[in-house]
Amino acid sequence: MSQIVPDTKDWTVVLREPCTQCGQDVRATTLEDVIEHLPQAVDRLLGVLERPAAAERTDPARWSDQEYVMHVAQMLPVMIERLSMMRTMDAPTFPDWDQDRAAQDGDYNALGRDAVREELQAASERYRAALTQVPEADLTRRGLRSNGAAFTVLSLTQYAWHDVLHHLWDVQAA
Repeated sequence: MSQIVPDTKDWTVVLREPCTQCGQDVRATTLEDVIEHLPQAVDRLLGVLERPAAAERTDPARWSDQEYVMHVAQMLPVMIERLSMMRTMDAPTFPDWDQDRAAQDGDYNALGRDAVREELQAASERYRAALTQVPEADLTRRGLRSNGAAFTVLSLTQYAWHDVLHHLWDVQAA
């Protein structure tokens, strides 16, 4: 039985200061940086799947390495949807996405490594493609989470990039 405690931290703090856990500072990150460096980050995450115990929780209160990788694979399409909303609507409010519920409902540890690998590769390619379509004039377009957290296209990209980097740190693949 899972003892994972749902994450309630306000991670938007990483848009104002370096992350106190992983140490990453994404405030100067550009879309071009993410487009350039995402493939290497994905390769490191994919390498984690080769670990013999990747789908095992070594601590019942912590996701397995495979769950972290699959979370990134699921998070990127959420960011693509939000990016699309921000580019086509005026200050949209994003639908909620509960990452803990998604992990539980998706039973990430029951998925085969190949399925996780394919999903992450496909999601990262779609995300990179979406970022390449963003003109500079759209970087300041805004969107809101249901809790009121405000993002621009640029800060949403920085936020998503931190998520990728932070989970590399979580699985010690940074």
